[in-house]
Amino acid sequence: SEQLEKATAQGHSLSDKVKALRSERNALQTELDTKVTELQMDLAVFRDDNESLTKQLKYASEDLEAKKTRLESLEHDKSEALTQLGLAQEKSNADLELFKLHEETLKAEIKKGVETVDFLQRKVALAETESKNKTKEHNVSTAKIAELQKGLGIATDENEFLVKKFKEASDDLEIKLAL
Repeated sequence: SEQLEKATAQGHSLSDKVKALRSERNALQTELDTKVTELQMDLAVFRDDNESLTKQLKYASEDLEAKKTRLESLEHDKSEALTQLGLAQEKSNADLELFKLHEETLKAEIKKGVETVDFLQRKVALAETESKNKTKEHNVSTAKIAELQKGLGIATDENEFLVKKFKEASDDLEIKLAL
């Protein structure tokens, strides 16, 4: 009976230990269930965050691709613009050279024109001098002609007078010869 009491006491002690272990196990199970629930909730939050981040990454990637395409387009436009600018600069330089050449040609033509004007002015001055001399000569000649015409008039008058006198003398001579 002592053994029975001992075994009963041991049974009670083991029963108490089993109860304590069950109670501890239940507490641990409750704690574990709470932790699992918390982890599942955290996992759901992380999944939502992950999905949100995935969407943001997708949008960022699409935005980056669009910006990359736009950048390539802008680089192409820049290249085109630089090419056009280069061509415009070349044309401008060629036009400037052509303008300078045209300017030099015009300067040469102006110089030639000035020389021609100077030559013609000298020629006009010479012609004016010759004209003045010719006018003087003409005036002298006109005066001589007037003198000669006057002398001719006098000579004509004298000639008429002499012709008249000769006729009278001839008529007188005929009369005298006829007698």
